[in-house]
Amino acid sequence: MFAFPDQETVRNVVYQLPRVGVGVKYGLPQSRKTSLMTPRQLFKHSDMCLKWQKREISNFDYLMFLNTVAGRTFNDLNQYPVFPWILTNYSSETLDLNVAANFRDLSKPIGALSESRRKFFQERYTSWEDETIPAFHYGTHYSTQAFTLNWLMRVVSYGY
Repeated sequence: MFAFPDQETVRNVVYQLPRVGVGVKYGLPQSRKTSLMTPRQLFKHSDMCLKWQKREISNFDYLMFLNTVAGRTFNDLNQYPVFPWILTNYSSETLDLNVAANFRDLSKPIGALSESRRKFFQERYTSWEDETIPAFHYGTHYSTQAFTLNWLMRVVSYGY
């Protein structure tokens, strides 16, 4: 990890490095200027949203793009790529993907998917009395080393 005193020093260092970055895969030039863009600028200058809307790329590719410009990587367990949990039906023998009820309401966070969960987290937040710790809805971040390692131990290896 590097800590530079100012943006000008960052720019000088970047211009000494070979051109790398998210590049042409995401509709961006592989240039030093691209390397200096913020995540918001990368998203704005990319054509990935349009490609996704036109169904030219998969949901996976679009989510990987979002994870990449957000700084997430397979090389850091604390910044591992995240994907939304979208299914709700885990009991049927077969899953009909044309039935809307089989999918989660993505307008709500996981903690508010049912009224009882929403009430639980809201009650904890509103009744919080600790003066040293600010009130919170959720006690942990959704992507931690422990969660990532637990998932990686259970998933089938890419090389399998």
